Amino acid sequence: MQSFQKTEFHQHSHQQFDRLFPELQPLIIPDKKLEKLADKMMEQTKCKDSKVVTNGLSIFGQFLAHDMTFEVTSKFRGFNETRKFTSDRTFNLDLDCLYGQWSQDFLYDKDDRSKLLLGMTCYDEHGNCWVDLQRNSQEKAIIPDARNDENIIVSRMQVLFIDFHNKMVDIVRDECKQDDVFTEARRRVIWHYHWLITHQYLYKIADWDIFEKIMNNGTSFYRSPTFMPLEFTGAAFRQGHSQTRDDNRINKHVTKGLFELGAFKKMEEYVDWRYFFDLGHGCVQYAKLIDTKIQKAFHDIPFIRSENKYLRSLPFRNLRRGVIYGLPSGEDVAKRMCFEPIEVPECARLELGGTPLWYYILKEAEVLGHEGEHLGPVGSTLLSECFLSILCNDDQSFLKVHPKWKPELGREEGSFDFQDLISCVYPELMEQF
Repeated sequence: MQSFQKTEFHQHSHQQFDRLFPELQPLIIPDKKLEKLADKMMEQTKCKDSKVVTNGLSIFGQFLAHDMTFEVTSKFRGFNETRKFTSDRTFNLDLDCLYGQWSQDFLYDKDDRSKLLLGMTCYDEHGNCWVDLQRNSQEKAIIPDARNDENIIVSRMQVLFIDFHNKMVDIVRDECKQDDVFTEARRRVIWHYHWLITHQYLYKIADWDIFEKIMNNGTSFYRSPTFMPLEFTGAAFRQGHSQTRDDNRINKHVTKGLFELGAFKKMEEYVDWRYFFDLGHGCVQYAKLIDTKIQKAFHDIPFIRSENKYLRSLPFRNLRRGVIYGLPSGEDVAKRMCFEPIEVPECARLELGGTPLWYYILKEAEVLGHEGEHLGPVGSTLLSECFLSILCNDDQSFLKVHPKWKPELGREEGSFDFQDLISCVYPELMEQF
C-alpha cells in the first residue's frame, strides 16, 4: 500500500552542529578535574521544587529535544577542533517524531489514512484505561524516533500528541472546509505545538524579560538556523537534567524512581496527566529547581556498561561533552553577550581556568534566576534565540506564516496551554474529580 501522505515535511536530511561563537577559545579541562566538579554536583538533600515549572513541562523539554536533534557522530573521547558533528534529524520543530517518513504507511490507520495508528487498549485494576503505542513482537515501539519510548512518561506524551492529531482530524472534518484533511489537521497541530513551546515552555523556563525582548526584536547571535549551535545542545538545553526528579508520581497509586520508568518496552502502569500538569485538581507534581545539583540516580546510570564510575555519571558526561564539543567558558560567553559574568567559587577553587558552560548556566540560574525558577541571562538568551530563530525561519511555523495567529481551542480566546490540550483530547479526565 502506497502512503497517502506524500508531503515534503517527511524528507530526511543530515544537518550539522557547530559552535555559535567559534571566535572564543575552547575551555579544555583534564578529566580528573571534571571528575571532582561532577562529584560536587550530587544532590545530597531532598530536592527543592519549583513553584512554576511542573514535572510535565520539564519532561516536555525532553520531547522537544528529541524533535530537534539526534547527534550521531561524536565519540565520547578526545577533542578535535575540526570535527564536524551531524544530526540525524531536521532541526525544525515539525513533529516528525509523529509523522515520520512519507513511505512509512505502518504509522497510519489503513481505514482512515488521515489518522495516525496506535496500539492496544490497556486496563488496570483501578478502572483506568489507556491506549499504548504500536509495538512489534519484541515490544519495541513502532514510531519514527525510538527515543520517545525511552521511559513511560515520554512514551505516553507521544500518545498524547498522536491522539491530538487524530482529534484535530475530526475537528477539521466537522468544519467541512478542507479537501486535504490530513494536511490541514497537521498544520493546526504543529501551530498549537509551537504555541506551547513559545507561550508555555520558553515563557517559564527562560527569563521572561529576555524571552520577550527576543520575541519582539529578533535574535542577536543566532540569526539564521543553518546549523545547530553546540552551545545550545551541549549546555543551555541540558538544563532539564537539573530539573529532573528521581521520584515521579505517575498516578494516584504509583510513584517511580528515575530508572524505574522503563526503557524501550511496554509499561503496564497508567499515566495520569493530572500529576504532570496543573489541571486544577491540586495534585500536580513540580520539577526541581534549576541548580548545580543533580539527582543521585544520574550519578550512576545503570544501563551504561563501564567499570569507570565517572563514565556512568551523567554530570561528568555532560562536562566532558563540553570539552569534546570545544565549548568556551561560561564567563567568555557572558562577556560575548555583554553580560557581567557571575562568580563561580566551586570552579575557582578547582583552578579550572574558567567555568564549563553547562555548569555556568546552572549556577547562573541559582544566582540570577530567582533561585532556580528559570534560567539566567546567558542560558535564557541561548535557549530563546535558538528556539525562536528556528521557528521564525520555518515555512511551516505560525511565527513566519501568520505571526498574529491565535489558538481557538483554549478555555480563553487566544490562549492555549497543556490543560487545554489534555481537555481537548481527553475530556473525560477533566470530569473525574
